[in-house]
Amino acid sequence: MSIKTEEPVTVVHATSKVAPHGQTDFDSVADDYDDSLPHHVMDHYQAKRVGFIKQHAQPGSKVLDVGCGTGVLAEALVNEGYAVTGLDPFQGMLKHVKQRVPELETVHGSGENLPFADDTFDFTYCVAVMHHVAEKGNVLSTLKEMARVTKPGGKIMVWDHNPRNPYWPYLMRRVPQDTGAERLIPDSEIVSGLAAGGAVTFFNRPLGMMPDFTPPKLVSFMAKVESVIENVPILKLVGAHNVIVAIKQGHS
Repeated sequence: MSIKTEEPVTVVHATSKVAPHGQTDFDSVADDYDDSLPHHVMDHYQAKRVGFIKQHAQPGSKVLDVGCGTGVLAEALVNEGYAVTGLDPFQGMLKHVKQRVPELETVHGSGENLPFADDTFDFTYCVAVMHHVAEKGNVLSTLKEMARVTKPGGKIMVWDHNPRNPYWPYLMRRVPQDTGAERLIPDSEIVSGLAAGGAVTFFNRPLGMMPDFTPPKLVSFMAKVESVIENVPILKLVGAHNVIVAIKQGHS
């Protein structure tokens, strides 16, 4: 069995929920966003992401969530003792963050031009954001900005759809947040973009394999299958998400 490194994937379909630039108008889907995938599947990934972040950043760390959406992950991190700032370019999404976690600091802004000083955060991350940023120049700008606002010695994490996983185009045609303007981005592009911002990647692996059609009763079983897939050569290459973590260079 051989798996080639794919070119970036663009999913083409139509929807009315688009902003002028062709990407999703998240203000129009904000009220439905948290129900776009089964809650038991999202709960699995939520626990997985929180556990992973705890391995790379201590509670109490100053954290930036770039493209925080409705704030589900940010809330979980606040509950774990992290000082989280949530940034999103859509006010409709930030409204949900404030309803969910009133004490969480929210900022309306773009990842391509983060409104924070250099070396502000201990840990900066984005989850399922880069394929919406899509355009190569914008992806590069966002990655460089994430590195810029992270303290020297701090970490940057990008958790996004894996182009090698063949199921993504089918799922993305069915969820309200995808318009067809998305691009599934190779891990090599993320690594090089972080390097351009002065961050060196030390973790780069596909993680996750919990399809949205998994019945609630099979989540535990599928979690065991997922763990096997993540650790088997060749099979692990088609994991659901590419997870990249880099460390900002310089003196802390």
